[in-house]
Order: sequence, then structure tokens, then C-alpha cells
Amino acid sequence: MLDIRGKLLIASSAVLDGQFNRGVVLVVEHDSRGSLGLILNHPLPTGQKARSGLFLGGPVETEHRSLLHTSAELATAEAVVDGVYFEINDTLLERLTERGALCRRFSGYAGWATGQLEFELQNKSWIILEASKELVFHDDGYHLWRRCLIEKGGLFRHFASTHKSILLN
Repeated sequence: MLDIRGKLLIASSAVLDGQFNRGVVLVVEHDSRGSLGLILNHPLPTGQKARSGLFLGGPVETEHRSLLHTSAELATAEAVVDGVYFEINDTLLERLTERGALCRRFSGYAGWATGQLEFELQNKSWIILEASKELVFHDDGYHLWRRCLIEKGGLFRHFASTHKSILLN
């Protein structure tokens, strides 16, 4: 099984679904039962700054709230990425804010059944990139997709700056 927990999935032009189009997803769980991720670059209109606003984590259970944060002291599980922790609900939000921790709140999540994500990866729907705290807590909004392609480098860097489709020959 491919170890992609803690990795970023960058949507290729093969991903036509509006919620994932040009999306960047952090995979927070990946095992034999399936995968769970959070879309990092789809802020919901809340009138608040991106750091404290609400993001669309994915199309599954959109009434559910979860968090990514940087407080090792308050974390209830091991880090997903070095210095980044995932919480399955948002009950820690107030305490994290009081401590000045970086924090992102999500509505819903992206979910894949057993083997579904591997199938999508084989069909080149996603490009895998090492995640970092800086990318997870970006301030770029919708521009994170392009930023991740540039960081991936090579041909992806070229397509990030010149073309909408990263799968064209």
C-alpha cells in the first residue's frame, strides 16, 4: 500500500469535479479501509481572514467540523505533517486561538473507499507532493494549486505558469 498520509494531492486537469478542480488536498488518514483528506484551498465566504475562517474540507458530511493546527501540547493524535495536527472535531478551536496556534477549521472532508484513491492516482488524477506546515497554512487562497505545482518542479512548474491543463502533451 502506498504511504500517502501527510502528503498533498494536487488535482490534475483530469479532475473535473468543481469541488476538487485545482484543489490541493492534505491526506490526513490512509489505510486499508480508505482515505480521508481536507481540501486546503477552498475558503468559504465568511467575511473573516483566511487564518480564522472556514474552509470547505470536502463534499462528505459538510456539516461536520474538523481542525488542522500547530499546537503539540493540545494535540490529541500524532502529527500528520511535521508540526501539523488533525482533530476530528473543532472543540479545541477556542483554546488554540487563545494560545496563538496556527489553526484551520474545515467544513466536511474528502473521503475515498478502499482502493479508490489508488485508482485515481493510477489514472493521473492527482500529483503527490510532500506537505509542509508552510503549505498547509498558506495565505494564498486559491493560488495554492499553482504554488504547489511550482514547488513540484520540472514540467509541472512550466504548466503552473503557462497553461490551465497540466496533462497536455
